Amino acid sequence: MPFEVGDKVVYPHHGAATIERLEKVSDPLGVRRDYLVLRLAYGELTLKVPADNAAEIGLRDVINDAEVEEVFAVLRKREARMPSNWSRRFKNHVEKLKSGDIYQVAEVVRNLTIRERDKGLSAGEKRMLGKARQILVSELTFALNVDEDTAEMKLDEVLGKTGGVPTPKPIPDRKPLIDPTTPKRAVVRKPKEVVAPAKKAPAKAAPKAVAKAPAKKAAAEKAPAVAAPAKKAATKTVTKAVAKKAPAKAVAKKAPAKKSPAKKA
Repeated sequence: MPFEVGDKVVYPHHGAATIERLEKVSDPLGVRRDYLVLRLAYGELTLKVPADNAAEIGLRDVINDAEVEEVFAVLRKREARMPSNWSRRFKNHVEKLKSGDIYQVAEVVRNLTIRERDKGLSAGEKRMLGKARQILVSELTFALNVDEDTAEMKLDEVLGKTGGVPTPKPIPDRKPLIDPTTPKRAVVRKPKEVVAPAKKAPAKAAPKAVAKAPAKKAAAEKAPAVAAPAKKAATKTVTKAVAKKAPAKAVAKKAPAKKSPAKKA
């Protein structure tokens, strides 16, 4: 068996762990198999991994000093190539975390840290960055033989040199603008002038004549409608009068003039 109790190992997507003990567990078919019980470097979580194929599922040893420097070299690279599309970028980073490869995990930490500073991260990518940092810090803790806080400070230091995490700049000492030994002069302040607010003139009511104007207009519009029948009736009366006078003119004819008898000679 390549792994023994007490070994420090790394399990994909979970980070560094220590093999606490070996247990025999029955599988669903009733066959008893040896399982490695792993306690993760952070928290109280334990995992059980079948001992006969632990290497096939990704369980590996912690990186050495030379590999630590290679991981730092990956973190120092400023140019990070990643898809601009959010879904593709997220899927790409998930696959790198699942691989268990420390260099790919370092790429995820570097890429998301740089993007967080330049453009910001979504809620999902922020959780992914926290998970990737946790995996990386847990392995650096075992590889450098330091506590978790020291390993995290080392990670931030390396990322700060690449522009991933802005390193705070020291504030230079500035000379005071006024010499404290100089006696202060009394400052006389003029009282502020109080300006009374301008009074608003009361709004004038509209004249009553304007309010009654529509009523007069309506009465004027109705007047022609009443007068119209009177004109029509007068026209009929005149027509009848003319019709009655017409026969009188026809009866009045001039009588033929009587010829006087010719006088005899």
